[in-house]
Amino acid sequence: MNEELSQIVDMGDESRKAFETRVAKFKAKQKRAAGGGDDSAAENWHDYKLAEKKAQTPRITSFVFEALTPNPDTKDDDVKLGSHVRLKLPNGLLRSYSIVSGNENRFELGIALDEQSRGGSKYLHEDTKQGDVIQVGRITSDLKPAGAASNHVFIVGGIGITAFLSMMDVYRQINWQTTLHFAVRSEDEIPFRDRLEGLEDSVRFYDRSKGQRMDIANIFRTLSWNSHVYVCGPSRMLEEAVKEAKKCGLGEDEVHFEAFSADTGGDPFEAEVANREGKVLKVGSDETLLEVLKQYFDDIPSSCEVGNCGTCRIAVKCGNVEHRGTALTEEDKKEAMLSCVSRGIGKITIEI
Repeated sequence: MNEELSQIVDMGDESRKAFETRVAKFKAKQKRAAGGGDDSAAENWHDYKLAEKKAQTPRITSFVFEALTPNPDTKDDDVKLGSHVRLKLPNGLLRSYSIVSGNENRFELGIALDEQSRGGSKYLHEDTKQGDVIQVGRITSDLKPAGAASNHVFIVGGIGITAFLSMMDVYRQINWQTTLHFAVRSEDEIPFRDRLEGLEDSVRFYDRSKGQRMDIANIFRTLSWNSHVYVCGPSRMLEEAVKEAKKCGLGEDEVHFEAFSADTGGDPFEAEVANREGKVLKVGSDETLLEVLKQYFDDIPSSCEVGNCGTCRIAVKCGNVEHRGTALTEEDKKEAMLSCVSRGIGKITIEI
């Protein structure tokens, strides 16, 4: 109806513009709900069977997927630490999740049922069953083990534990010192208990239902010499950790941040793609640059799409950028941006 009203010439430019804006916002939301537009055609998708589905807590379920056509060259220990994987769900949605353990032939996910779910976690929790076939796309990771560090400290909230579980297992196997600070809603909300029990006394839980609060400032102030810190949790936890890391003088190569989600909206802007015949793209207030790029070009990679992994990084040749996400260092930001979350100011020139 809004679309039809926007085409009535006699209504006047101002009124028609209002309806055009409503239509543009609605279409942008549709694209975002579908996981970023029609980029799925450009990605290589493979069929995986849901081999196991297990409730870890009342809110968190683990899913084990097995490739229907395994890669014979993949070994059991071929694990990419801090990996993300893309799923194309039968309801048309594309979603990215952290891999808890495994490799490209068989891997496990831990997924929380989001109270504000737009269909991804809700579908997986309520509509999938053992034996279902799901299409799986790229598995990516840009997280490198901090081998020079003497102590590895993990600060985690809730489902954020999925980002680091495999890493902690590997670190302990090679006798690296690890410490986990894990904040949960209640004792009933602790997933992967058997794995965490294997970490023994290196885990400290903070139970919100008992009034326990993680003191992030104190954790940073009392870090052992030559520590590397890993943080994954809700935005408030990340913001506090970023602030305290700076206060303590930690370098960008000494802390790794991962977010659950990201705020991507903002003022509209234009992006001129210098190496694609100077094509000028208009990015609406409810769209991301990544979404718009994928409407026009087939070779735009992405993975986590919340600013963690850096897969969607593009070069910025001219203009100002409002940087968001955690994958780029301050030096990186001088010449690049994360197209999934960051936004141009006015008009920018980019290369892809």
